Amino acid sequence: MTSPKPFSRLAFFVHAAEMLNHYQAVWELLGADGFDVVLHGSPQERAKSRELIGGLGYHCHDSEQVLDAAHRYDIVVSNHSMYTHRSQPLTKALGHRQVRFMYALGKAKHNFASWNAHYDLILCFGPWQAERLRECCDAVPFQMGYPRYDAYFRDTSLQGTVPVDLNLDPTKKTVLWLPTWLELSSISRYADAMAGLCERYNVIVKTHPLSAEAPADAGAMEQLKQYPFTAVITWVYDNLKLFRCADFVVCDYGGTAFGALYLDKNLLLLNVPGAEQDELTGDASPDILLRNDIFSLDPDTRWQLAERLADDQLWQQQAAVRQRLRRHYFAPSYGFSAELAVLALRNIETLIKQG
Repeated sequence: MTSPKPFSRLAFFVHAAEMLNHYQAVWELLGADGFDVVLHGSPQERAKSRELIGGLGYHCHDSEQVLDAAHRYDIVVSNHSMYTHRSQPLTKALGHRQVRFMYALGKAKHNFASWNAHYDLILCFGPWQAERLRECCDAVPFQMGYPRYDAYFRDTSLQGTVPVDLNLDPTKKTVLWLPTWLELSSISRYADAMAGLCERYNVIVKTHPLSAEAPADAGAMEQLKQYPFTAVITWVYDNLKLFRCADFVVCDYGGTAFGALYLDKNLLLLNVPGAEQDELTGDASPDILLRNDIFSLDPDTRWQLAERLADDQLWQQQAAVRQRLRRHYFAPSYGFSAELAVLALRNIETLIKQG
């Protein structure tokens, strides 16, 4: 009988299956025997994570299993610290050193919340986040870039590749709509105008990873079914595949707009009234500030979408704007961000010592 594999020194804390797409470039470099995946969250999320992540050969343990074994990892990597165990952060109960692996730009009140103080090292996207992190906590920031999109720059021959499961019309350009969830979602205000593009464009909608299970988003999810979108994706799906085939990307709030910016995609924003007052954003949130530079529409001007997408002069102007914003927000590690993340994990004590 084969004895069970011992726990690793390094763990990635996963509370949602979508995190696979976020971490996978780093996992591939570490190798399956170089780390464990610690699963948390609802039984449904754990089952989904185990199916997808375990199916790729990575070693998964439930958080309770690790705690019951009294094992503590040397390093635990997570994207936030919002769970507790016996009056302490759960990730601290699981390991000695805490590393935050930033998930997104946007929603600043969330990203720079007080729980950043739980971390020793924070792997961030670039100079803007690093500066904000120094203001909100004592953790050491390390600018890695955006690992989940490394393959976009390494495998340039795949740009323009169309996923066969989406049944896109090859004679049409493709619009990718990536709405966020809850109050800041653009679905209820813009679904009609976005659907109006379907005759001229392939229109792909990929909802926020948490929307499908959120009672507050049930109405918006039903609304999407009323329109003839080319594809509506509500399950775990790698955004990299969608960005590769998209000619235009339409976003509202949160991190998806910055993924499009990182990949230098034609980007248009949809405004939600009062968004700067939301508990997750604030006036200085980057997804609010982005509207000072990236073209956006309000609900009452939403029917201009087709006209704006066809405006070549607008997109020529926006191309120069995007280059400036990319330098502002991102480390220039396009195609090798995962390598930097691995280097940081392997040299964590040196980075912490140097501050």
